[in-house]
Amino acid sequence: MLFYPGRYDGQSLRLFGKVKRANYYRAFKLVPESERPMQIKNLFDHDIARPINGMVKADQLDDDLVWQELDEFVITRELDQHFRKFVGWYLEGVDQKAGSPAGKMGVWISGFFDSGKSHFLKVLSYLLRNRTHTHASQDRAVEFFRAKVPDAMFFADVQRAVADAAVVLFNIDSKADHRTGRDLILRVFLKVLNELQGYSGDRPHIAHMERHFQSRGKLSAFHDAYKRISGTDWLAERDAYQFNRDEVVQALSETLGQSKPAAEKWIDGAEENFSPTVESFCKWVTEYLDSKGPHHRLVFLVDEVGQFIGVDSHLMLNLQTITEELGTICRRRAWVVVTSRRTWTRSWAT
Repeated sequence: MLFYPGRYDGQSLRLFGKVKRANYYRAFKLVPESERPMQIKNLFDHDIARPINGMVKADQLDDDLVWQELDEFVITRELDQHFRKFVGWYLEGVDQKAGSPAGKMGVWISGFFDSGKSHFLKVLSYLLRNRTHTHASQDRAVEFFRAKVPDAMFFADVQRAVADAAVVLFNIDSKADHRTGRDLILRVFLKVLNELQGYSGDRPHIAHMERHFQSRGKLSAFHDAYKRISGTDWLAERDAYQFNRDEVVQALSETLGQSKPAAEKWIDGAEENFSPTVESFCKWVTEYLDSKGPHHRLVFLVDEVGQFIGVDSHLMLNLQTITEELGTICRRRAWVVVTSRRTWTRSWAT
């Protein structure tokens, strides 16, 4: 069936207002007289002149943009298959009993440029996080999928999958620092974990100190001591702690009951002596998960990993080791989902 604009007076039609009616087609009035003149833009539910984000970015989380991305996301036949695979694997981890062997908890999303990898990853983050979003109304992320997923059984699985999870979505290049090394990806993962827990993201050795205070129930006491001594808030000053070294030393000494020389020695050597391993990182992830309850999960959603790694086999091994150790130590309570751009290859017959 084809639709053409034209003028119809109830008896005859002129296509485009110019071509006279012939006997080989019929005309029907689709638009009531009261609504004419009709414009094509009025046939659409949404304003066709609205701004549309042409490039999906992991760190763009404006309320209006998030609502638009959820509302206008289309689940194609291929995407439906991918969603079903992921939800199936994810629910296997949710239903897994304590002591069960580690299973699938790493996902590699590969596709060509502009194929929708980042969009899929970002919508997946909205779904797993399942926050309430406000625009014309208020809806949780999963409710946007009720009309997009006609299979009631699968939608029930989706609802069960979004029950209790913390989601960390980030572009790996935007989180990485200027340093190089075989543990570069580990440092990025540790940074986002520290930020999630409210610790220092830019200073991992300071985050390690804060984690130690938290484990002993003295983090608030340290904050109070530092504010009383320096007159400033610790969270606002911690990334530039070197400028307030004496105040940090005094607050550290008072909080832990250490001598001032011992506190000075720790502060002065903290950065150099802090050397995290994949095993220690996974241990901290496990401690975080345990603090949130037995059913809580942590999902790392990492965009553009393929471009970041390039041909560096050491970085690929670092990512592989992190994923494997998280699977072994955290027992599918921690997930790693990454995207990677595929490249076109050309071959010649010989």
